[in-house]
Amino acid sequence: MSEVLYSANELEKVVADLAKAIAADFPDRQLLLLGLLKGCQPFLADLSRQLSRYQLDLAIDYLQVSSYIGTASCGRVTIKPVTVDESFCRQRHVLVVDDIFDTGLTLKEVMAWLKEKGAASVKSCVLLRKSGCSDEVLTPDYWGAIIPDAFVVGYGLDYNEQYRELPYIKILGADEQ
Repeated sequence: MSEVLYSANELEKVVADLAKAIAADFPDRQLLLLGLLKGCQPFLADLSRQLSRYQLDLAIDYLQVSSYIGTASCGRVTIKPVTVDESFCRQRHVLVVDDIFDTGLTLKEVMAWLKEKGAASVKSCVLLRKSGCSDEVLTPDYWGAIIPDAFVVGYGLDYNEQYRELPYIKILGADEQ
């Protein structure tokens, strides 16, 4: 079995700490949590529940975004709004919620796309940030934990649609690919 990086209990604390920081920065504003599918699902659900403790006015929507094939980034980002009307973000404060920050390409493209669509403000929140990632492309506004430069699965993160259901995050072993 490969190494578990974060247990379910540790992830709960990471998410609670992120919610506290976000709530402090968005008092008295409606906040659109915009999840990047599919990996964000468990994180976004837990984050929205934690944020509700601060009585924030929340809305949730999604973008279908992809840039990975297998374990590597393909270098291209495709963005598909789940909402039919692309004006869903116009004049709204948007927090882009993603599972992991690796190359920064996905967040950079999505944030530029949202600004182009008329968002009032755009910030980013990622659960995990890989160590050694360059800050040249983009630095996430909020991140929960720094992990080694390895391929991880669990808590929404997948390898070819497998392992998303795990309640913890682990490094994918060579025998599991």
